[in-house]
Amino acid sequence: MHGIRIVTIAALLAAGPQMLASPACAGTPEAKHEIERRVAEAARMLASRPRLKGVSQAQREKHVEFVVGNLLFVLGHETGHAVIRELGVPVVGREEDAADFFSTLMALMCEEGFGDRVLANTALGWFLSDRRDRRAQRGRRDQTAEANYYDEHGMDLQRAYNVVCLMVGSNPGKFAGVAEAAKLPPERQLTCQDDYLNAKWSWEQVLQSHLRKPDEAKTPINVVYGPGNGKYDTHAAVSRQMKLLETVAESLSDRFAWREPISLEMQTCGESNARFEFRTKKVIICYELADEFSDLYRRYGHAMSLSLDAKVSAATPGRANVSSLASSRSVGVKARSRKTFRTGGAVR
Repeated sequence: MHGIRIVTIAALLAAGPQMLASPACAGTPEAKHEIERRVAEAARMLASRPRLKGVSQAQREKHVEFVVGNLLFVLGHETGHAVIRELGVPVVGREEDAADFFSTLMALMCEEGFGDRVLANTALGWFLSDRRDRRAQRGRRDQTAEANYYDEHGMDLQRAYNVVCLMVGSNPGKFAGVAEAAKLPPERQLTCQDDYLNAKWSWEQVLQSHLRKPDEAKTPINVVYGPGNGKYDTHAAVSRQMKLLETVAESLSDRFAWREPISLEMQTCGESNARFEFRTKKVIICYELADEFSDLYRRYGHAMSLSLDAKVSAATPGRANVSSLASSRSVGVKARSRKTFRTGGAVR
């Protein structure tokens, strides 16, 4: 399962960027200012968190962008599962991969640069998760355990490089800095355009018949922010401040001809998770997952970065760290320590 604002894949793939009316990706100074305002306000909310005391406003804003960007990727991923299941979209290959592509394409088609930052933070999240898990593995006695190659999801580094590759494939010049920072080999970069065009074309084809016609009534998409139950109150407040669910819900309602209404919910789950529940028609993002992203960035975010600067140099902070991650073998590490990016398990 597994996951700063996004619009639906229908608008992204079928209508094209010029048709994006959502405030999430509107290419206007007002929209950009509003996004920055919400990020700044959310960062101020984090000032009271004990683990972030003494951290500057600018650093907290980067923290917010990392957490919210990763949550939005998760939300896009789970929305991908919802689209596949509810609209009867055929999938050739693993559904988890298709959902990752769906979420990546959503962000790539945003005119405003915030979608780019969502993906850069998402890829960084996979790199940091791999780093964390390898460190944990070194602290265990059993160093010979096999990695979960049988998992329905790809390994962390695979998912990181898939995101980077689609970014590069969509615009090699624009994302040269990301490719350099992630040390994506030049020969692989040349084939990324084929990957991007194939993914984009494929989604266009399967979604075409499911787009809402102008004279069709919109299907309401319900939005629910559950209580943070004390421990996760700040994450709940930040999510409301950023209007994570509303933006996606508005676009889903506007672009798709749904068979039945679905809902987008954030709640306390008792585990770090996210899922689409087929029976209840709910996309659920757990506050525990937001807390995990926050802890991941707090512990490891200083160690590396993925630059969006096309003129990035070999001296980019974090380049060596990312390079070492890419070249090391993740022996005995799970594909993702958090139980995210699933499709509901028994509730499917």
